[in-house]
Amino acid sequence: MFNNKIFLAAVLSAIFASQSANAVIGPIKISLNNEYRTSAPVIGAIATSIKLDKSDIKKTGATTFVNLLEKIPSITFEGGPGNLAGVRIRGSESTHTLLLIDGQKVTITGGQPNFKMIPLNQISRIEILKGPFSSLYGPGAIGGVINVFTDKDANSITSSSIDSSYGSNGTKQSSFSTYYKNNSSYLDFTFTDYITDGIDATHLTTGGDDDLDPSDRQTFGLNIGGDISESTSVSLNMIDSKANIMYDETYGNENYQNDLRQIGLGVNQKFGDRIQTRIDINDQNIMRHGSKYELNTLSIVNELDFDFSKLSLGIMNSIDKDIDNKKSIKHKDIFTQWQGLITDHELSVGARVIDHKDFGTHTTYNFNWARDISINSRLSASYGSATNIPNHYQNKQNVKNSQTTLNPERSRSLEIGLQNQSNIGLVEFKVYQTKIEDAFSYIDPESNWDGYYVNDGTTDISGAELSLETVLLGMDITTKIDYNKSIDKATKKQKGRRPNRSISLNLSKTSGKWKRS
Repeated sequence: MFNNKIFLAAVLSAIFASQSANAVIGPIKISLNNEYRTSAPVIGAIATSIKLDKSDIKKTGATTFVNLLEKIPSITFEGGPGNLAGVRIRGSESTHTLLLIDGQKVTITGGQPNFKMIPLNQISRIEILKGPFSSLYGPGAIGGVINVFTDKDANSITSSSIDSSYGSNGTKQSSFSTYYKNNSSYLDFTFTDYITDGIDATHLTTGGDDDLDPSDRQTFGLNIGGDISESTSVSLNMIDSKANIMYDETYGNENYQNDLRQIGLGVNQKFGDRIQTRIDINDQNIMRHGSKYELNTLSIVNELDFDFSKLSLGIMNSIDKDIDNKKSIKHKDIFTQWQGLITDHELSVGARVIDHKDFGTHTTYNFNWARDISINSRLSASYGSATNIPNHYQNKQNVKNSQTTLNPERSRSLEIGLQNQSNIGLVEFKVYQTKIEDAFSYIDPESNWDGYYVNDGTTDISGAELSLETVLLGMDITTKIDYNKSIDKATKKQKGRRPNRSISLNLSKTSGKWKRS
C-alpha cells in the first residue's frame, strides 16, 4: 500500500517537474521556512504563530529556556527547573507539542519533550506554530510546534562577547560567544555554564528530604558552514549539553543526568535557478536519569520554483531508539507542500504519508487559504489533520503490562481568522475547533504506580484569540485575550491544567541608548 502511494507521488512529482526543468525528484526536509518548509515562501504568513528573536528574548529577562516559556502568552506552561516541564498549546496535551532544534525533532523520553536541556544563551530565535502540523513535521504536532533555532550565520564579520549574571538562590550564569563571517562562510561558537542552588521543593512532612534541589549545566554549540561552489553549500551544527538537575525522587532514583548531544550535517545543491535539493542527516543522543535514547533521521528536500508557485517534495527516514530496552520507533514518510497564488487567493496545500513499523500507514494533510479583502484587512482559513504515535515511555509501560493494542491519536482542526490594520493598531481575531480521537489515557487498575495507556475516547477543543498591537504615549503595547474549552466527551467536563480564559499585556518603551565614550 505504501509503495503504491510512493509511486503515485513520484508520478505527480514528474508531472510538476516537467513544467520547469529536467531534474531528479527525491525526498524533503524538516526545517527551512517554518510554515511552508521552503527557503523563500511565495505567499504571506497564514499559520498562527509567535515569533521571538534574540532581542525579544533578552527583553523578557529570562535566564533559562524554561523561564522563558513561563513568560510567553497564549501557551500553557507548567513545571520548573527541578521538574519535567510541560507546554500545552490551544488546550491540547503536553505530549501534543512537538519540540524541534534547528528543524530536528527532540525525542520524547518521559512522556513529553525535555525543555530543560536547551541553553537559552545559544538560541537565536524561537517560532511557535499553533495548530496541526503533522503533514509538515511528522507525528506529534497536534497542538503545535516549538522550533528553536541556535546561533549561526552571524551577521557581524567578527565578534566575541562574554556575559555573566548572578541571581537569587546562588544562581550564576556565564557564557562566551565568538562569531566570524566572510562572503562565503561563517563560524559561530558559544559556551554556557549555568548553576543554581535551587530551592527545597518538598519538605520532610510531604515526603521530601528537606534539602535544596540544585542543578548545573554546561553547554557548547558550534555552527559552521559555507559555499564550496556557486551551486553547492554545506553546513554543520552541533549542540552538546550536559546537566545534573536534582529533585526529590520518591522512588530513590539518584541519577540526575539530563544530557543532549545533537549533530546535523546539511548539503544544499542548486540545479539552475528553479530547482534545488537539500540533504540533512541528523544524529541525536539523550541521557535522562540514566536512560539512553538515540534519534537518527535522514531527510531530502526538493524545491521547484514556478512563476507564481513553489512545490516541495521529500521523504524522511526516522529511527528513534530506546537503547537500554533495545526498542525502536521507526517510520518512513513521504510528503509534499505546494504554495502559490491563484488570482488574489493565497493557497497552501500539503500532505504526508507515514509508514510506521508498528502502526501501519496513515495520512495527514493541511489546506490553508488567505486573501486581502481590502488594503488594510486580511481573511484567512485553514483545515488540517494530525496524528500522534505512542512514545518510548508509553510503549514500555504497555509492553510491560501486556497491553499492545494502543492506536495512534488522530485530530482534525479548523481555523478562521481576520486581521485589520487601522489608526487604532493591528487587530487580529481567530476562532478554532479541534477534535482529537483515540486520545491516550493512563490507567492503573492495580493502584501500584505501574499502569499503562489506553485509547479512552474523544476530546473536543474550541476557542478564540484576540490580539491588539498599538502605540500609546510612546509605548509599544501588545495585549492578547484567549478563550479555550477542552472538553472530555465522556465526562463532558473541562480537562485539567488548562485555563479557560487568559489575558496578557506587554508594554515596552525605549528612551535612549547608553554609549561609552
